[in-house]
Amino acid sequence: MFSVRIQQAPIDFADLSGPAREDCGAKVRFVGTARNDARHAPVSHLFLEHFPSVTEAEIERIIGLARERWALQKAVVIHRVGRIPVGDDIVVVETASSHRKDAFEANIFIMDYLKTQAPFWKQECFADGTEHWVEAKVSDQHAADRWASGGQNSLSAAAAPQRVGALILAGGQGRRMGYRNKGLQLFRGKALVEHVADTLRPQVAYLAISANHDIEQYEALGVPVFADDPAYVGQGPLAGIASALPQFPAGLDALLVVPCDVPLLPADLVQQLAQALADPDIACAIAATDGHDHHGIFLCRPGMLLSLLPILRDQTDLRLRSWLQRHPSTTVHFQDPHPFTNINDLQTLKLGSDPTFYKTGV
Repeated sequence: MFSVRIQQAPIDFADLSGPAREDCGAKVRFVGTARNDARHAPVSHLFLEHFPSVTEAEIERIIGLARERWALQKAVVIHRVGRIPVGDDIVVVETASSHRKDAFEANIFIMDYLKTQAPFWKQECFADGTEHWVEAKVSDQHAADRWASGGQNSLSAAAAPQRVGALILAGGQGRRMGYRNKGLQLFRGKALVEHVADTLRPQVAYLAISANHDIEQYEALGVPVFADDPAYVGQGPLAGIASALPQFPAGLDALLVVPCDVPLLPADLVQQLAQALADPDIACAIAATDGHDHHGIFLCRPGMLLSLLPILRDQTDLRLRSWLQRHPSTTVHFQDPHPFTNINDLQTLKLGSDPTFYKTGV
């Protein structure tokens, strides 16, 4: 029995029961409860948000990792979201195995990774009416890191992501294009965004576009188009990512983000980036060429979204590069720099019609 459930209702422990198995000699249940961890005022309740479908897929991935390392007959996670009063249960993780060590260690492993990689956002609401968004604790990250430290039952090399979803960012204002809709500008007979979409379609399981204007023209490409959530309008590419990804399908192993102004992308972009994510210590793979990291072109694990909403709320540093630097990332070097050329101004767009453009660059 292996399952994941995200719900607002209180947890019913009868839901955890399942058919008995004669080979199951040990069962471990962890229950996490909302506590009154007061610092300046008593806590009234917690409020948890999440990315629907993305959250479930990430927890399923975590359970899959546990099953690779321990002989489990059961791994069930039930996690609440929404308003949770102090004293109520937040999460239950139950594991079962023929051996008590496997059941214990798998349970701890799943919970450690839930605390650091599952995209939940927790707000503490105090009795005096104040509130505070809770950042992941360093101690929680250290607890998760030990599974990758090389000790007994540490994380082995994971498989490269198989199901990748891609988001093309086309929601900017196009300042360098004279405030024209950049993604829709013609380049060699097709819109810039169409070149990108045509290159990515064979490489990914799901493709969508983030755009805020001329939505119908983008939808004519035959892919879903998502505008920025009103709460995040004007907050740049992070707003586009945060608004679109909750609407992606469940079951994706990784998320590719690219801008709409790179029409010459390589046909093996996803394959090369995905190989880097076979390392379980790496959360994000960024495309790079000699002397330049292309921070707008990256493949990441869904768990990276854990830090996205607090950044948008605080609005302290909305740069895409700054967000990526908060996570364990690596660069993937591509020999030829020309496929990563940005066609992001009118002069470059005009030069692109020159047959020698690809050879000479700009």
